[in-house]
Amino acid sequence: MTNTTPVGQLSDEWCIDSAKLNERFPIYTRFNANDVLPEPISPLGADLIWNPQILPGFSNAYADMGAISVAEANLDPEAFPAAAFRYGHMYVNVTTARLTGIRSGLGWEAIDVSFFGSHPDAPPHETHPTDGDPETSERLAARTGWTLTTTSYPDLEEDTRIADRLRSQRPDFDEMSNAALVAYARSLAPYERMTWRGELVAGAQAAIGPAVIGSVLPPDSGISPFDLVGPAGDVVSAAPSYALWDLSRLVRNDAELNALFDSGIAGIVSVLKDKHPDFHQKLQVFLREFGYRGPSEWDLGADSWETRPELPLGLIDRMRQLSDDQSPAARRSEATSAAEVLVASIVEGLAGNDEALGTLRMGLDSARRFAGWRELGKSNCIKIINEARVALLEMGRRLTSEGHFTHPRQIFMALDGELDRLVLQPDLVTEAIAQREADWKQYADLDVPLFLDARLPRVPIADLKRMSSEKFTVASVGDTLTGTGAAAGKATGRARIITDTSEITAFEPGDVLVAPQTDPSWTPLFVVASAVVVGVGAPNSHAMIVSRELGIPCVASLEGATYKIPEGAIITVDGSTGTVTIDSLA
Repeated sequence: MTNTTPVGQLSDEWCIDSAKLNERFPIYTRFNANDVLPEPISPLGADLIWNPQILPGFSNAYADMGAISVAEANLDPEAFPAAAFRYGHMYVNVTTARLTGIRSGLGWEAIDVSFFGSHPDAPPHETHPTDGDPETSERLAARTGWTLTTTSYPDLEEDTRIADRLRSQRPDFDEMSNAALVAYARSLAPYERMTWRGELVAGAQAAIGPAVIGSVLPPDSGISPFDLVGPAGDVVSAAPSYALWDLSRLVRNDAELNALFDSGIAGIVSVLKDKHPDFHQKLQVFLREFGYRGPSEWDLGADSWETRPELPLGLIDRMRQLSDDQSPAARRSEATSAAEVLVASIVEGLAGNDEALGTLRMGLDSARRFAGWRELGKSNCIKIINEARVALLEMGRRLTSEGHFTHPRQIFMALDGELDRLVLQPDLVTEAIAQREADWKQYADLDVPLFLDARLPRVPIADLKRMSSEKFTVASVGDTLTGTGAAAGKATGRARIITDTSEITAFEPGDVLVAPQTDPSWTPLFVVASAVVVGVGAPNSHAMIVSRELGIPCVASLEGATYKIPEGAIITVDGSTGTVTIDSLA
């Protein structure tokens, strides 16, 4: 979204920004945060969900892992921060994440590589007297032992049961007053603190398996631990791709449905029920199971597939063009075979070293389990967010029909305390909400810093620029761009710059998906792509996990990828070396 309003007219501190950053744990980054909240968060998403529930949940998770001492665990979230908001964007605290690596014995460098990428601008860790702590090191050692040996995660299983129960027991919103809708949404918010703990613990422990694998790999092998991991085998964020594939087969094999999709996605939803009831019914089954997913799904104010069915229909439209032998199941099978060939070669090289072989197998099993559990943890959180989303959207529709809002999603520009006023006297706050929406649109295209240092003065918002291609040089034929290899393999195809999954009509089978970042709602598009290139991310980010699951070469952490790579150029993506080569221009 482009906006020409001068940046200087925006406030340095938006309404949901963290009051201050922590100087004891001073380094924050947009890396990995882009995976979760790629855009500025909606005010209500921050005020109802993130600031009061998820951010404290970060600290709870660190305590649960054993990464912080009992004394540290008793501190408030601002005293031991895991994330913060600045310029409306979320920043992950690098220093507290690194502390986990230091106290576990992995080292802070391993944390950087796994979660933030090996970015040249990443500030190095500065040692602090309290970095080391015998109590936490002992607890983390026990947690590491569990991570490498467990075959179950009971806390995560309980989170899943709770999220599924809340989703299955959704009340009839049509029968609820606006006050009841607000109360219901608020009642869901505390569950986010609990389920986020499971997500973050799974995510943090996902770095251990690859680190263990790396410890037994020959230093000159040129093989990444993630090349050996391959598909995890049970990644919940990949499941919608398989379901959408089945729906795409129904369309592909039905002449009338094909003709309907040929006419364009707009308006399809309104005619499916009457003209194609069988497909409509199967689509409803899909939405009941996976409708909580969607672009920027961690934000309460974003659309989900349930609230905007045109989004999954657009993905079905792309998939229907693929032949049956290009199914995600077939691609996953190929990726599994390729990973096993690599594993066999390493095993052969370690023949006779039983200890190293045991370590390798333990690391592989752990890496695969926790890659799946990390995605399951995310899924649990997002299911609950969507339940609050659809309740509040019903209230937004009513306020729109009454003339208070210009559109239903405007309700997410409110703050939590304003919801009660919207129930009783909406006209008192609608003007403020409309202005806040205008400001939110301006924050969305700011070129915000990739790293923040709490010890340095805050960069005034007037000094920030709008996102544009001006800071990047467009690559020429023969140029090779380097990021991070995240999913093995090599593929050549036409580069398609996609910044919004609602705008994918130009994306054709075999194209290379080039995106600023991805979240699980992008996963079905991976099925159509020959390869994926993302501007941010690290080996344990969403795009990389799903790419490995579907057997698609992936390069991550290629800063400015959507600006450097020419639209329509033929490019070669090498997910093993982390390079993208410009072969020819359109």
